[in-house]
Amino acid sequence: MTIWLSFFIATLTVTAVPPPMTAVPHLINICDVRSSPWSAIGDNKTDDTSAIQSAIDACHAAHPLGAIVRLSGPHRTYRITSSIALTSNLTLALDADTGLFSAVTPASFNATNRTQNPRCPTSYWKTGPTGVLCGTNLTNVAVVGSNMNTSVLDGGGWPWYGRYGGPQVGLKGPRLFEVAWSRNIRLSKVTFQFSAGWTVHPQFCDGVLAEKIRILNPRFQGNTDGFDPDSCTDVVLRDSIIDTGDDGISIKSGNSSVAGSSHIQMPSMNIHIYRVKLLSRNFCIGSATFGGVFDVLMEDCEIGDDEGSSPWAFKYKSHQSYAGALVNHTYRRIKVGNIQPNHYQQPGGGYFISIELRYSPLIPNRTCHVNRATMSGDCPIFENITFEDISATGAERAGSIAGFDGDLLTGLTFRNVTVPTHKSWDCGFVDVNSLTGVDVSPPLRCRAGP
Repeated sequence: MTIWLSFFIATLTVTAVPPPMTAVPHLINICDVRSSPWSAIGDNKTDDTSAIQSAIDACHAAHPLGAIVRLSGPHRTYRITSSIALTSNLTLALDADTGLFSAVTPASFNATNRTQNPRCPTSYWKTGPTGVLCGTNLTNVAVVGSNMNTSVLDGGGWPWYGRYGGPQVGLKGPRLFEVAWSRNIRLSKVTFQFSAGWTVHPQFCDGVLAEKIRILNPRFQGNTDGFDPDSCTDVVLRDSIIDTGDDGISIKSGNSSVAGSSHIQMPSMNIHIYRVKLLSRNFCIGSATFGGVFDVLMEDCEIGDDEGSSPWAFKYKSHQSYAGALVNHTYRRIKVGNIQPNHYQQPGGGYFISIELRYSPLIPNRTCHVNRATMSGDCPIFENITFEDISATGAERAGSIAGFDGDLLTGLTFRNVTVPTHKSWDCGFVDVNSLTGVDVSPPLRCRAGP
C-alpha cells in the first residue's frame, strides 16, 4: 500500500511519497548481494559491480512489485567501478557498518573507457560519467540504511579532488546519487560522503523524501553541492546534516542536455526543508532557475556555527539572461552562526544574505521588463520572499540585495531578523511600496534605484 505523507504548509501542500512495499508478504523478496548466484565479496578490493547490478536486476525481475536488495554487513565495503542503475519498486538497503565505494577515477574514465551507463541520465554532463547510483524513468525507489552514521555511500572523490581540486574549479566526476524523470524517491538513514561532483541530484522528479541523511564532503572542494533538487516537485528534506565544499542545499530548475530536451524548462515547486543543519557553505536558490522556483518553505534549521564554518547563509543567484520566476519562499526560525569569509573556500564571502540576479555572465547596464500577470519576461522575477525569526551570531556584512531596473524585487519581507555586523545592508532595485522590514537589525533600508 502506498503511504502518502502530506504536510500542510501555510497556503501550500507538500507531499512526499516513500516507495511502497507491495510484494505479497509471504514471498521472499529480499536479495542479499553476498548470496549465490551473485556472491559479492565486500572487501573493498574485489570489483563487486557486476554482482550488485545483477542482484538488482534479478531481484526486480522476480519481484517487480517490490524488491529489496541488501548490502549486508557488518564491516563490509562493496567496491564498484562503474554506475549502478536502479530499478522501479526497489529498496537498496545497507546494513550498519556497511558501505558502497565508487572506484571510478579520472584515470579509469577516459575517451576509450567511458563509464557511462545507458540506463542513467547524463543531465548537464553529456560526455562525463553517469552517477554512482542512478536511473531514469523510475517509480518507487528507496536507498535506506540501518544507521545514519555507519551506512555509507562513498563517492571516492579524492582522486578527483587531486586532479581538479580547488574551491573555484568544477569537478568532472560522477554525482553520487542522480535520478531523472522519476517519482517517489526516498533516501533515509544513509551517509553520502566524498562525492566527486554534486552529491544528491534528483532532476525532473516528483515526490522526493530525504530524511536522516548526512552529506559530508571536504570544505575546500568546490562543486560538491550537497542536496540539489532540480526541476522537482513535492520535495521534503528533514532531520539531516550537510557539511560540504559548495552549496549545502541548492534548489535549481535547469535545462537538460539529454538529446531532444535541451529547452525543457520545468519548475521546482512545493519544497519543504526542516530540522536540517548546514555546517558549511549555505542555502542557495540557483544558479539555474530557468524553469522557476515556487513555494519553498525552510524552517527550524541551522546554518553555520560560531567558529565561522559558513561564508554565506542565504544566497540567490539567478542568471541574468535566463528568465525564471522565484516566487513564494519563506525562511523562518533559522539559527545562523558566525558568517565569515575564509581563505580556502570563499575569501570574498561573509554575507548573511546575498541576492544577485545578475549571475554570470554579467550583462552591464541591463534593463529588463517582466509581465507579472503571465510570469513571463526577459529577466528573473522575484516575488514574495520572506525572512522571519532569524538570528545570527555575527557576519562580515548584513547582505547585498539587488533586482533590476524594470524588474524590482517585489514583496520582500523581513521580520525579527538580527545580524550583528559592522557593515549594513546594500539594498537596491526593490519595490519599496511592497517592502516590509519589522524589527530588523541593522535596519533595512532599500532603494527603488541602484
